[in-house]
Amino acid sequence: MAFWFGFWRDIDREMRELRRRLRRAFEEATAWLEVGPEPMSMIRPLVDVYETPDEVVVVAELPGVKKEDIEVSVIDNRLEIRAEVRREEEVKREAYHRRERYYRGFLRRIPLPTPVDPSGAKATYEDGILTIRLPKLAKEKRHRIKVE
Repeated sequence: MAFWFGFWRDIDREMRELRRRLRRAFEEATAWLEVGPEPMSMIRPLVDVYETPDEVVVVAELPGVKKEDIEVSVIDNRLEIRAEVRREEEVKREAYHRRERYYRGFLRRIPLPTPVDPSGAKATYEDGILTIRLPKLAKEKRHRIKVE
């Protein structure tokens, strides 16, 4: 009898583990759907996201991009970074043997960890590193009400 009890206990443990893994996989899949897929032709830049007491800071790597070609926007508590790099090189000779075109797009949608105030946001770009500082929305401080 003890053998069967241990056998069913092991099966039960394995089933709980399987349910936990499936739940985690489902949560990751739905989180990806919330953020939305990026087009396959776009490169996802590497980002760091961290919080200070007053702001959310996002640091993104955008190598080879000009400052004028970067577009940053906040949509529904998500930060969207878009950038494009276009180069066209042509050999100027009578019968050229080479003509090269280069296009690379960057796109990243990042869910923000806390509500932010986009009107006070600041972005700087230096040496291929984009730094975005987003002030957090002011939380209501505790307000005491006197009971009469």
